[in-house]
Amino acid sequence: MAKNYDYGEACPVSMATSVLCERWTLQIIREMFLGSTKYSQFQKYMPNISPTLLQNRLRTLEDNGIIFRKKSATQGRYDYYLTASGKALGPLLTEMGKWGMRFAREGMTEKQNTVYGLMRDLSGALDVASLPSCDVYIQFNFTDVPENPKHYITVQNGVVQTCSQNLGFDIDVYITSSLSSMTKIWYGELSILRAIEDEKLIVIGDKILTDSLSKWLKISKYADGEPSFIAPE
Repeated sequence: MAKNYDYGEACPVSMATSVLCERWTLQIIREMFLGSTKYSQFQKYMPNISPTLLQNRLRTLEDNGIIFRKKSATQGRYDYYLTASGKALGPLLTEMGKWGMRFAREGMTEKQNTVYGLMRDLSGALDVASLPSCDVYIQFNFTDVPENPKHYITVQNGVVQTCSQNLGFDIDVYITSSLSSMTKIWYGELSILRAIEDEKLIVIGDKILTDSLSKWLKISKYADGEPSFIAPE
């Protein structure tokens, strides 16, 4: 296994940090646990990493046997997958996230969040069992996202998907908020009820959906102390 830095001591913690603790390395692994396999997906969900650095980190992770690179159906492109070694990092990411929420979260929700990442999080946590058994279409309007402020969650036959385009479905519920406020809601810093009272969250739609909003629009598992990074199949 290639090492990026040798601490010069016989310690498993030092051996692990020599591989994992370069900037953006764990964030790339986090994205893979959340389903990213393509270079474009890493760029989409981590817009602050430069293309050159992303390439270098992917190469290093491959060299260390943490990810596996495989040719995709698209000419000249590759997909990236966690190896057994990479999958074994799930508990580490879970505990790091718990520690970060408990001891290092000050100012977290004031930092940049991507609308694509937030929509992925919200859709992944959606409680389908608390929705009617029919298909449901939800439109989010983000007041502080100048480009492409409208995003959608569709629930069809119990399958939840996100989309940044209106596919022509009749919308059942409209949710309007700033990306900043919705991020605070997601991480449990602002309750849905308080956000509605303060007009930081405006919900319009079928009464059965708007009245049960807090039941089906769930917050992050980090907020209730039960996150879990589970490797994709």
